[in-house]
Amino acid sequence: MEAVLNSSDVLRTVSLCFQCGACTASCPLNIMDGIKMSPRRVLRSIQLGLKPDIDPFTCMMCMACERACPRGVKILEVIRYFRAEAYRENRSPEKLVQALWNIYEEGNPWGYPSKDRGKWSGGLEIKERAKTLLYVGCIISYDVRLQKIARNIVKLLTNAGVEVAILGDRERCCGDTVYNAGETDFLEELIESNIKEFREAGAETVITISPHCHNMIKNIYPRYGGDFEVLHYTEYLSNLLDADKLKIHTGHNGKITYHDPCYLGRYLNIFEEPRKLLEHAKGAELVEMKLNKAVSLCCGGGGGRILFESKPEERPSRIRVNQAAETGAKTLVTSCPYCIINFEDSVKMQRHDIRVVDVAEILTGL
Repeated sequence: MEAVLNSSDVLRTVSLCFQCGACTASCPLNIMDGIKMSPRRVLRSIQLGLKPDIDPFTCMMCMACERACPRGVKILEVIRYFRAEAYRENRSPEKLVQALWNIYEEGNPWGYPSKDRGKWSGGLEIKERAKTLLYVGCIISYDVRLQKIARNIVKLLTNAGVEVAILGDRERCCGDTVYNAGETDFLEELIESNIKEFREAGAETVITISPHCHNMIKNIYPRYGGDFEVLHYTEYLSNLLDADKLKIHTGHNGKITYHDPCYLGRYLNIFEEPRKLLEHAKGAELVEMKLNKAVSLCCGGGGGRILFESKPEERPSRIRVNQAAETGAKTLVTSCPYCIINFEDSVKMQRHDIRVVDVAEILTGL
C-alpha cells in the first residue's frame, strides 16, 4: 500500500462511508466467481490513509453500488479518480488508449472511417438542419445489426411528423469513453467541438439512442456550455404517444421482458417510458424479470468494458439472459446498444430460444 491520497474531494466523499458493505454486495462482478470488486474495501483503505490495490478499469460503472449506498457516497467518482491517475501515469489498458487515439483520429473508439458514419441513413427522410437533432452514437452508426435501430427510430419520428436532422459524417464520439478514461483535456476539446456542430445544425432538442451518450450530453455537456434539451428516444416517443401522434405497428404476439440498462435506469431514472411504449405494442405481454428497474443486473458493457472484448462467460449478461428465460418470454427487449451486443452473445452461448431486440424494433414490428 502506498501513501495517503491528496484529493480533498475523494477524502470528503469517502468520509461518509460507515462500512455497511451494501456496495460490495450489490456489485454485479461478484455474483459469479467470488469477490472481484469490493467498493467497501476501497473506501476503507482510503479512510485509513492508504491507497487501495485495485484495477479501476475492472469496474463497469453500472452505479449499482451507489444506488445501494445508504449514505450517498459517490463511489464512481472515486473510481474515476483512480482511472484518471492511471491515465496520467500511463497505466491505462492498451485497448482503452488505442480507443482514445481512434476517437482523436476518426471520431469513434473503433477507428472506423469518419466518412462512413452516416451511410446507414440512405433513403430516409432526414434533414441537415432542424430543431430536433438525432444523435446516433458511434457503435450504432457502424454496426450493421444496430443500424436497424436508428433506421426504425427515424421512421417512427418522421411518421409522427417530426422533422429530424442528423450530423452524418460530422458526428463524433459523445466522449463517454474519454470521460471514463480520465483524459480531461481531450474531453473538453471533443465536447466543445460537438456542441458547435449541434448549434450549426440548428438543434434545440437532442434525441439520443445510447444511454451512455444521453448521460454525457445531458449531464456532462452543460459544464462546457451545452444548454440543449436532451431526451432519450424512449422519452421523446412516449411524449408523442401522449400527444396521440405516435403510430405503433407491431405484429408481435406473446410474452416479452424488458431489461433496464444501467445508464438509462440508475443514472437517468428513465424506467417507465420504455415500459409504457411496450405496453402499447399490440399482442405483446410484458412480464418483469426478478431484478428490474433500479436493481437491474448490468450486462457488463459499461465503463469502457465493451471495448475490452471480455469473454462472454465473464459477463453478467450470461446470468441476465437466464433470468429473462425464467420469465417464459421469448423476446428480451432493451434500449441500449451495448446491452444488445452482450445479450445476443450470451443467448448464443447459453443456447436460449430468445430474441434480443430494441424497443424501437418492437414498435415497428421488426
